[in-house]
Amino acid sequence: MLTPILSISAQEPVTNAQGNSSSGYINIEGGKIYFESAGAGENIVLIHDGMVHNSVWDGQFSVMAKNYHVFRYDRRGYGKSSAPESRFSNIEDLNQLFLQLKIDKAILFGMSAGGGLAIDFTLKYPEKVTSLVLVGAVVSGYGYSTHMFNRGGHLTPSIAASFSDPKKYIQYFVNDDPYTIYPENKSAKEKLNKLMEVNLQNAKGARTNLIIPYQRPAVRFLNEIKVPALVVVGEFDIPDVHAHAGVIEAGIPSAKREIIANAGHLVPWEKPNEFNQCVFNFLNKTKFNNLLKSSGGIAAAEYYLKRLEADPLFKILDRNEMHNLASSYYGNTNFKEAIEICKLYTLTYPDSEYAFQFLGDAYAQSGQKDLAIKSYQKSLEIKPGFEPSRQALEDLKKK
Repeated sequence: MLTPILSISAQEPVTNAQGNSSSGYINIEGGKIYFESAGAGENIVLIHDGMVHNSVWDGQFSVMAKNYHVFRYDRRGYGKSSAPESRFSNIEDLNQLFLQLKIDKAILFGMSAGGGLAIDFTLKYPEKVTSLVLVGAVVSGYGYSTHMFNRGGHLTPSIAASFSDPKKYIQYFVNDDPYTIYPENKSAKEKLNKLMEVNLQNAKGARTNLIIPYQRPAVRFLNEIKVPALVVVGEFDIPDVHAHAGVIEAGIPSAKREIIANAGHLVPWEKPNEFNQCVFNFLNKTKFNNLLKSSGGIAAAEYYLKRLEADPLFKILDRNEMHNLASSYYGNTNFKEAIEICKLYTLTYPDSEYAFQFLGDAYAQSGQKDLAIKSYQKSLEIKPGFEPSRQALEDLKKK
């Protein structure tokens, strides 16, 4: 068991647009961990992969800090953190970050091996994690194929033997490997190569054998994770990572997988805009669903409408999700909630005959006949002869 040393060694603070950015070190047994933080609001902790240090999140850190309190750090052996000198636990190092920076709960972002760490941390400290964003993540206990180890035949024994030279390690994984970065993303490769050339210690950190593995193979316990999870993988990532992504999606009850086109393993580095949009959609949907459960349909609809006002093209729920949500309110005796949710359907998908039919039903059930008639008529404008609306309108007029 690692003994916590509850002290923080701060560098000169860094100021951003939010005016509250900082950087520094936390002291842990046998060394120190470098961290940066920015923004305000709900906490996000970014965990880097097994090759690059915290800078791999450059495309997300300041963007996320506009709406969240974001932390990123270098694991032992990477970036500005000290190299390990004895056996250590990445899980307990991350827990010390939570304790010493007073992070009670957070959304965890984990890339590659950092994704595996995020899963293991969530299984050990479930009360500290509110949701997960797992990018090219691997899960302990699932294993790897020969194709993964020899990188589809690209990583020969002679190349692997040269990795004692950090520059050779970087040359292969940044420039030659076809999976780390999709070969056509040349600018991403060039930027990463420059970053790694001044951080040669990362190559050694990636090959350390001093990490204490988590004793529970996570693949067998994924169903214990009850928080929402977004599983992101690049279209051209190595097949084993796609297999792990499928296992994670199947194992975590509320997980959803997204594929980012024209990207390899380091999706946030290669395709920051596409990745950020995917993540914001997930976070907004998570907040909407949480409001729906805790405060009801009216509060959730108000949140959604505010986002729509800011961006008329914004969609938290896709068409099928919105349809299923609205239909779940059919016959709901809380007429006001049903009406607000059905209104939301018409505002987000104004070309849907079903949206206006559902709204008409909600008005009819609440006794608002005139509004019900208008909604059914709008449904029939969108799709003339639409039977559910035609029949409902006819019945309503008879009454």
